[in-house]
Amino acid sequence: METIDIVIHHDVLCGWSWIADLRLRALAEELGGALRIEYRPFPLRVEEMVPTAREIEAEAEALLSVAREPEALGIVPDLWRSADPPRTSLPPLLAMEAARIVGGVAARDRMLAAMRGAALVSGVNVARDDVLVELAERCGLDVGRFVTALHNGGTRRLVLDPWEEANERGIEATPAVLIGGEWLLTGARTIEEYRDTIERYAEKRCLYVPSRVVH
Repeated sequence: METIDIVIHHDVLCGWSWIADLRLRALAEELGGALRIEYRPFPLRVEEMVPTAREIEAEAEALLSVAREPEALGIVPDLWRSADPPRTSLPPLLAMEAARIVGGVAARDRMLAAMRGAALVSGVNVARDDVLVELAERCGLDVGRFVTALHNGGTRRLVLDPWEEANERGIEATPAVLIGGEWLLTGARTIEEYRDTIERYAEKRCLYVPSRVVH
């Protein structure tokens, strides 16, 4: 059985990215290791600026739509309707890379889960340094090393370079899922759509992917 690379272009503050991730992770488990999932940062708000009332309402409405999905896990629009909405979505993506630098992939995944929960369930502004430091500490990271990595220019390039590359590919929003480096699905899809597309890709490339692995 060959492995198919699945790349999720995502933003930590994007509820639909979380849904796509959950569905693809469930599918990867179902298919018994046939999929290898990677994250690529795609900040939706790069420059720091106060969101307008229209932007705030659009973001809140988007999260309300996400909340209707069965995997929503208590997602609420409070992040955007609070007195402290995010001015940029870049810091959480930098924090993911900083966590990986300090503690490896497992630490990155813990940090991502902590930020998603804080932002999308508890309505906390995870674009703030003090919040990121607190979450890093909760995740068991060396805070001094984390802060150094968070503000390192090289870490910034680890986020912005893939973002620029994705823009050149024509990606404009999240989530965008790249299958095998060739097939692109934009927007969150049902798990059935993901499964069908991956199976069709495997068939076209003469790859073997089990229809389902029963544990």
